[in-house]
Amino acid sequence: MPSDPTLDLIVFSAPALADGSVAIAATRAGATGVADLAGHDAASAQLQLDRLAAGCERGGARLEADLGPAPGELDLRAVRLLVLAGYALSALKKATAAAHALGQMVLAEVTSAATAAEAERAGVDGLIARGHEAGGLGGDETSFVLLQRLRRVTRLPVWVAGGVGPHSAAGCLAAGARGVVLERQLALTVESALPAEVRGVFERLDGSETGLVGAELGWPLRVLDRPHGLAGVDALARVERELADSGLPPKARAKPWREAIRARLGYGDEQVAPLGMEVGFAAGLAARGRTVAGVIDLYRASLRDSLRLARELQPLAPFSPLAASHGTEFPVTQGPMTRVSDTAAFALAVAEGGGLPFVALALLDGERSLRLLQETSLALADRPWGVGILGFVPPELRAVQLEAIRQVKPPFALIAGGRPTQARELENDGIPTYLHVPSPRLLASFLKDGATRFVFEGRECGGHIGPRSSFVLWDQAVETILEHLGDKAATDLHLLFAGGIHDEVSAAAVAATAAPLAARGAKLGVLVGTGYLFTREAVTAGAIVEQFQAEVLGCGGTAVIETSPGHAIRVVHTPAVDEFRERKHELEAQGLGPREVGAELEQLNRGRLRIASRGVTRNPAHESDPTQPRYVALEAEEQREQGLYMVGQVAARHAPRRHRRGAVLGEHPQPGRLRDRGAARPLGPGHLLRSRDPRRRSHLLQVGRIPVGRAVRSARVRHPAAQPLHHRAGTPPGAGSDQARPPRRRLRAADLPA
Repeated sequence: MPSDPTLDLIVFSAPALADGSVAIAATRAGATGVADLAGHDAASAQLQLDRLAAGCERGGARLEADLGPAPGELDLRAVRLLVLAGYALSALKKATAAAHALGQMVLAEVTSAATAAEAERAGVDGLIARGHEAGGLGGDETSFVLLQRLRRVTRLPVWVAGGVGPHSAAGCLAAGARGVVLERQLALTVESALPAEVRGVFERLDGSETGLVGAELGWPLRVLDRPHGLAGVDALARVERELADSGLPPKARAKPWREAIRARLGYGDEQVAPLGMEVGFAAGLAARGRTVAGVIDLYRASLRDSLRLARELQPLAPFSPLAASHGTEFPVTQGPMTRVSDTAAFALAVAEGGGLPFVALALLDGERSLRLLQETSLALADRPWGVGILGFVPPELRAVQLEAIRQVKPPFALIAGGRPTQARELENDGIPTYLHVPSPRLLASFLKDGATRFVFEGRECGGHIGPRSSFVLWDQAVETILEHLGDKAATDLHLLFAGGIHDEVSAAAVAATAAPLAARGAKLGVLVGTGYLFTREAVTAGAIVEQFQAEVLGCGGTAVIETSPGHAIRVVHTPAVDEFRERKHELEAQGLGPREVGAELEQLNRGRLRIASRGVTRNPAHESDPTQPRYVALEAEEQREQGLYMVGQVAARHAPRRHRRGAVLGEHPQPGRLRDRGAARPLGPGHLLRSRDPRRRSHLLQVGRIPVGRAVRSARVRHPAAQPLHHRAGTPPGAGSDQARPPRRRLRAADLPA
């Protein structure tokens, strides 16, 4: 597809709203404005199209199956771009052929690799990746993970919809997107025709106030949630419950569910407002840009400047400022994982690979905490490492863990769910400490309190997850820090980005998103968790058993289980997940409150992480006879039936294509695949990461065989045009001669470790 700057940014008008002013203004500003016709009848939809055609020459239309008029009901001759969402293959083929006959471009909205494959067979010209955080009907995978998956399985250009701010828009292009889609980011601009009372609500939102209905049916709808939402949310939730209990097969539920949605779309008292997490950007963008054209200028400036800065500064290169601060080769940190990263041998493997390992104390008592810390300190000697603790454990447990930490004094610490006062306790003892920050408001508070080391982990991660996706959280974090800095430098800030990062492409997205902070002197790095579960050392060093790795390698996706509001965990979908959900429904049907339900479910989950990672369970005979072993081993099938496998969404990204020993897990796009994006996009996936040794390319992963050091190399980014391959340890990035790089070739079996 030839380059067209008007297609970098595609702007959708608000669905179920009789006004196309935003789409018209976007097209006049040099983007592509699209009238979203979901929630309209045929007459109203045609009126919107006529207004768009009269107001500009290059507009488009979005049609969603069962939520508005069908293509055959409308006169689409004035449309330049047709966006189709939710259509079955046969209908999509027919609509695409008709649009092509009129000389129109067709994009299909997709929520998975399967729907992308169908769209490609239908002959569409490109795809819109509608991520989990986008408003309206969506899928399970976030925009960040879905984009990575689609770049692996299709050559079609991809636009990203859902949770994309000005900074993360640059991250999208760096990860291979052709452009991005703006929706409720523009809800508060001058041209927006939202009702005044709705605008008043939107002005106070930060993106965490959206919620899902319909997830149990397989067609989640993201809407403005309670208590901010409209009364229709409760009515739609009742429809969901009725359809879930109806006994109808899953496919038969689709049409009545969509009909129920269509009947309630809107902004009135008894309706539901489809709304994505990107609404959290609306107030700030309106304050800075005011008009649609002004906001589009902000996005274009961010795309231009952030991509340039990332290429010039290379904030995630080997021996980068953060790597130098850590004393490691790469700015890659291995995130502490409960019941996984609690062995000294695995920490040593990560350190030898050039990353910074963290051992997780989780709920270990004082004696076991001290033993783990002493073993790790002895094993790693003078290599840097850290300890991960939980800020919300009972005070008595926290006290004994802190005492153990003070005795051993690991070089670094990380507190999940902690506060600056807790970090200062450790920093006063000479231990630099990172804090997890799940929201921009909390970040602003921590910055004012003097904290300087942060982890921004999106809900793509494994284990306990927050409310925001990586793109949303990262973008808000960058903007919050820039506002806090004013004219000051950021040289004291150490920032780790996490959630969906596992290779050079995902790391490139981080480099572009956070480039403005690197330009101010902030030290940037990535925190990787799930990616390490694919390494051979994860098994050989005793972090996990073989069944855990096999379960991760075979998973097609992940599931989120919620013990109580705000306490959600991402895991592999195994029989234990089905048991959990059935038990939760039983407890809720009994009329128990959230606290009682949560306590029961926590008890149900007890010990299941140990079963998954170690393959053992508590021995009931030990309580009555201490001479009996504390734990007993379980067979592989028992582990699978009972265990909870905490992994991030990128686990499915590495699902093997060929089920044989040594099958390739993940192969990133080769150079030149997206050359049509033009020279203005210097950070596309064509700029592949390579190890310093040209014989050991790091863009392939092998089932259970990739060494942990290569996993570390895969999770940082370096751009060959500015970083010679032959630079040696201790040489600053960019130093060295300009000798030609060796010819590009695919990794061979002979290159792999035995």
